[in-house]
Amino acid sequence: MTQLANHLWRKYMMITVMTALLAIAGFYTTGYAPAFAQSTSATSSEPKSIHKDWEAHTHGKGGQKQCFMTSTPKQLQGEYDRSNRGPTRIYVTHRNGSRNEISTYAGYRYRDQSEVIFKIDGKTYKLYIDGNYAWAYENDASKMIAAMRRGKNLTVTGISSRGNKTIDVYSLSGFTAAYEAINTLCPK
Repeated sequence: MTQLANHLWRKYMMITVMTALLAIAGFYTTGYAPAFAQSTSATSSEPKSIHKDWEAHTHGKGGQKQCFMTSTPKQLQGEYDRSNRGPTRIYVTHRNGSRNEISTYAGYRYRDQSEVIFKIDGKTYKLYIDGNYAWAYENDASKMIAAMRRGKNLTVTGISSRGNKTIDVYSLSGFTAAYEAINTLCPK
């Protein structure tokens, strides 16, 4: 798959997953959620397991199946109007041909040409942005996974298109168990 096609596929799948999570979280009223988000079938993205502060999910079937783990921040820091910000999540995703895709959904549009900073127990990594999402560079993903497995906290710092700095603090409690769960749900 070309880099552009891979990027577009990731964007499509993250939008699909985020839509399902928003539906589960009650951001849609019954009857207005997409059909798959209302479904209780195996293609729904209801958690397969919960591991302290992390959830393991699957979405799709066969060659379209993806497994992902997700968490929400324990703290939202920064001087901005919280009502202008949507839900915030971090993801680690496995899908056909790709593993360990690390991304975050900010709940706002990132400032163009900016980078997002992940700090895992003091170790810093930069992510590139695409709209409301930030993605880990492929060559950093394995190092980031190893650091998150050992770590206690993850801090995500970003700048909104309005110029507001946000700092989201995530717990890494349960990360290793959730990671092992998605490895089992989507083996290589």
